[in-house]
Order: sequence, then C-alpha cells, then structure tokens
Amino acid sequence: MKKFYVLLFGVFISLIFVSCKKDSPIEVVPPTPYEQADGIRGGILYDEFWSTEANYSKKSDTVQVSKFKSHSDFFRCKQCHAWDLMGQSGSYINRGPKTTRPNVAVVNLSVLVKTKTEQELFDAIKTGSVTRRDISYDLATYNPTSNATIGDQMPKYSQILSDVEIWDLVKFFKKEVNDITQLYDATYTGTYPTGKAAFSNIGKDGNAANGKTYFTSKCSVCHGADGKFIPDLDGTTGMTAGKFIRTKSNEAQHKIKFGQLGTGMTAFKSTPQEMKDLYKALSDTLTFPNN
Repeated sequence: MKKFYVLLFGVFISLIFVSCKKDSPIEVVPPTPYEQADGIRGGILYDEFWSTEANYSKKSDTVQVSKFKSHSDFFRCKQCHAWDLMGQSGSYINRGPKTTRPNVAVVNLSVLVKTKTEQELFDAIKTGSVTRRDISYDLATYNPTSNATIGDQMPKYSQILSDVEIWDLVKFFKKEVNDITQLYDATYTGTYPTGKAAFSNIGKDGNAANGKTYFTSKCSVCHGADGKFIPDLDGTTGMTAGKFIRTKSNEAQHKIKFGQLGTGMTAFKSTPQEMKDLYKALSDTLTFPNN
C-alpha cells in the first residue's frame, strides 16, 4: 500500500511539472499563393490582362504592352476560350479566325478546370505541356488559311504574367467564374467555325423581382430604368441592356461580374443568386425592351 502511495505521489509531482511548462507556441501556417489570390482580378485578367483595371505587373514595358494592344486577340484568354470557357463547343462555335484573330481553342475549359488541382492549373497556364508561342513572334504574318500554326498557339505566359497574376487566374477558374448552366439554356448546332448558338430560358429559376431591385440599385443610374439609356452597347446600334442580356447571354454574365473594361462599369462581384435574379428580370421584354 505504501508503494502505491509513493507511486501516486510521483505521478502527481510529474503532472505539476508538466502543467508548469510554458505552452508550446502555435505554429502559424502562412496562406498559400492560391488562398491569397484575387479571383475577381483573375476574371479581369482573363478578359484583358494589360487593362488599367487589371493593374498589370509589367505595364511599364510599353513596347510589349503596345504589342498586346495591337494584336489583342492573340493574347486575350477570352478570345481562344470564350466568355463561357467552352471554346469551339460553346458560344464561340461561329467565331472563325481572321488575320487579326486566331482560331478558337478546341479544349473546353469549363469542364477541364473542374478536373484539375489549383497547382495543376497554375503549371498549365505558366508552362503547359505543349509548344507555346514566344513573345517575339511576328503576329503580322498570321493568316488563318496558310500560316496559322504558331499564331494559334497559346502565348508563353511565363514571359508575360507574374506568378501572382497566374494564381489570380487560377482563383478565377476555381472559384469566381460564373456557372452559365445556372443562368440560361444554350443550344449549339453545326460545327466550328460555321455553327450557331442560341440562348433561351434566361435567368432560369431566378427571382425577377429581386433582379429588378438589383438592376435599379446597381445598373439603372447608367442604363436607365428600362435599360435603354445607353442605346448602342458593344458598339451595336440599338443594343439595349435587355437585348444584350438576351442575345449575348454568354458575354453579359462576365461583364456584369467583372466589369466592362475601359468604361465606368466596374466589377459588381455579383453572387450566383444575384446573377440569376438579374438575368431573370432582364428576360422580360416589356420592362426591358429591345428598342
């Protein structure tokens, strides 16, 4: 019995010493580059990475920025992958190449990005596994019928974008990109580059009343209560806000959330529900007529 008490006393003393030790410092794990990334900026970069709104990291390189501007469609992600990320299989099924723009990509990014990890997407954008077009290539020689191979290649973004900007693009793809299947139905007929895209069921199960409230608070100051105040959206005569949503559903969703670059329309950062509600409201041709 004496031995038992001696043992119990020893355990008690040990516990005292253990409890008196200083607490071990909590290890702080720094956020990953992906966690720090800005997906809204990524959406802007996807549209036009050298834009003022994107705050391009190499904007001081005026020679290169001038080349991006003069051959913009050879550098904009959206030209090859489309506003809906579907490439040739989506809304750009009829956007054939010209001497001023390359062919639309075959790959459907809206599907691919869901199968890749953040790091895999980063690596694919920065270096990839296929031949990339060097920034020095003379795009003035591009001809879609006789000299398209190099021009159709993805640019070497390792020469163009910083790692931070690439991570922002990854965040856009993985978190901020709009799910167009929740906004409208689309029918694609024919094959690239002479196919056709048609949009219907705009807004799907969104709430039109909430969408009208959103439009009134966010959009009407510029577009007017009926969406007709700016009559020539996208440089198209008679293109009102309602008509734009209904005929260019694929494009409007990106510009609403990430902004119309080069104008006073900044990124609204709309939530998925806000987007559905707004689309639903703007599907009404009586409230938001074509002309």
